Amino acid sequence: MSKAILVTASAKSANYGITVNKFSAVPPNIPLGLLDAYMVSKGVPTEVIDAEVEDLTYDELVDRLLEEDPVLVGVIACGANPSASTMSMVGVIKLFDKLNALKDIPFKTFVWGGHPTVLPERTLRETKADYVIVGEGYETTVGIYEHLTKGKPMSDVPGVAYYDGETMALNPSAGLIDVDSLPRINWEKMHPSTMRAHNWHCFGDDIDNRSPYGIIWTNQGCPYPCDFCCINNVFEKRTSRFRSMENVVKEIDDLVNIYGVKHLKILDELFIIKHPRIDEFCDLLEERNYDLNMWCFARTDSVNPDILKRLNKIGLNWVAYGFESFDEDILDSTNKRSKANVHDTVKMTRDAGINICADVIAGLWDDDSESIKRTRDFMFRNDFEWVNVYPAFGYPGTPLYNNYLADGIIDEPKKWDVYGLYSYETIPLPTQYLSSAEVLRERDEMFHGYYTDPAVLSKLEKKFGTKTREHVQEMVSNPLRRRLLEPGNEHLGHPAGGRSLKEKAIAV
Repeated sequence: MSKAILVTASAKSANYGITVNKFSAVPPNIPLGLLDAYMVSKGVPTEVIDAEVEDLTYDELVDRLLEEDPVLVGVIACGANPSASTMSMVGVIKLFDKLNALKDIPFKTFVWGGHPTVLPERTLRETKADYVIVGEGYETTVGIYEHLTKGKPMSDVPGVAYYDGETMALNPSAGLIDVDSLPRINWEKMHPSTMRAHNWHCFGDDIDNRSPYGIIWTNQGCPYPCDFCCINNVFEKRTSRFRSMENVVKEIDDLVNIYGVKHLKILDELFIIKHPRIDEFCDLLEERNYDLNMWCFARTDSVNPDILKRLNKIGLNWVAYGFESFDEDILDSTNKRSKANVHDTVKMTRDAGINICADVIAGLWDDDSESIKRTRDFMFRNDFEWVNVYPAFGYPGTPLYNNYLADGIIDEPKKWDVYGLYSYETIPLPTQYLSSAEVLRERDEMFHGYYTDPAVLSKLEKKFGTKTREHVQEMVSNPLRRRLLEPGNEHLGHPAGGRSLKEKAIAV
C-alpha cells in the first residue's frame, strides 16, 4: 500500500553550531508525532524519520526517502513546539534544495508549520514543494493523501496552498479539531531512549544521565496577546484548548512504565492555568507515586503557593517564567501584561522547592543599555538556577514583525538563519536606542557574564554539585561566533531608531 513519510530536516548546525552536541537537548518532535498518530487513525500507512534525532545529513535523508518509495513526504517545519518554526525553515529549504536537484522527484511533498501557515506563497517559492499546509493540518494531511491515492478533488482538501497554473490557490481552513479526540502519539516511533533532556533540567546527580526523555502536552495555544509570540500562528487565532488530564496521565503511564522515562517536559505554552485542572493532574499522579523530574512554563500571575507545592510533590522541579523585562513600560508596550509582583512569585516558587528558569528578552523596542542592565541586575539579585537570554526576534505572523515591517524599521528577511539564537548569522531586531549589533552584543555579554560570574558558579555548585559547575563552565568556554559582531559588519544589521511604534499607534 502506498505510504506517507513524515520527516524533520535538521537545522541545528546552522542554528546552534558548536552548542548542538553535549549541551543541547534532543527532544521528541511533538507536532510530528501528533500528525503521524492522526494519519494512522484515519487508515494512512505512515513512517516517521526525525533527521534531527537520527543526525542525518540532507543527502542521507534524501537517500532514505528514495529507498522507501512513498507516495507522499511531509516535511515538518518546527521543533518540539510549534512556535519553533521560522528557524526550522533553514533545514527545510536545504532539504528541498537537495530534492529539487534530482532529475525527478518520485513522490509529492508538503510543508507544515506555523511559519508556512503565515507565509504560504513564499514557502511554496522557496521550497518548490507541491503543497503548503495552512493551519493545524490534521484533516489536510489526510486529504492530500486521499487526493493522491483515491482521486479526491484538490478543491475539496481544506487548508492547503498550491499552485494552480501560475497562481497560488488557497483552500479554506479546516478549522480547529477537538484536541481531546486526538490519538496519543505512537512513542515506539519516537524512540524516547534516544532523546535527551535540557542540560539545566538535569542539574545535579542526573547531569550526565539525561535520557530517556519525554514530552507531554495538556493544552494547545495561549490566550494572551504578547506581540513577540508566534505560538498561535499554526492555530490561526489566539486560543487555548484543553486535553483531559485523564488522557494526559495515561500517556505519562506509557512513558514511565514502557519506556522508563523520568525526565519530562510539559510542552504547554502556559501549563499552570485553570487550577482545578492542575489539582486533578496532581491527584492522578499522587496516586501513582512516580519518580519524575518535570518542568513547565507558567506566567508569574498564574501561580499561587498551594498549587506550586502540590506540583513539586509530584515531581515538578522547574518552572520557566517569561519575565522578559523588569521594566513595566517596556512590558506594556509589547502587550505582555502581568498583575503579579515578580518578587513575590520568585519567593513562593523557591518556598515550594522549585527551581526557576528565567526567560528574559534583551532588545525590546524601548530598551536601552540602562534598561537591559536593570534586567541583568535582577537576574543576579535572584540567583536564578537557569537563565535564557533572548534578543528580540520578529517572527513572521506576530504583531512585532508586522509593525516593524510597516514602520520601515526592518525589511522582509532574505534568509531565515538570522533567527537562530546561537547562529553565526543571527540578526536581532533593533531598538529605539540600540542597533541590531548592539542588541546582540548586550545579549551575549549578559548570558556569558552570568555563567562566568564566580558567585553564580559557586551557588550552582553548592546547590547542584561540582559536576554541574564544571558542565556550565565548559559550556560557556566555547565562545559564539557572530558575523554581525565581527569588525566592519555592523552594517549587516538594522540601525537604531526609526519611527516609534507608540507614535504609530497614536497616528492610527
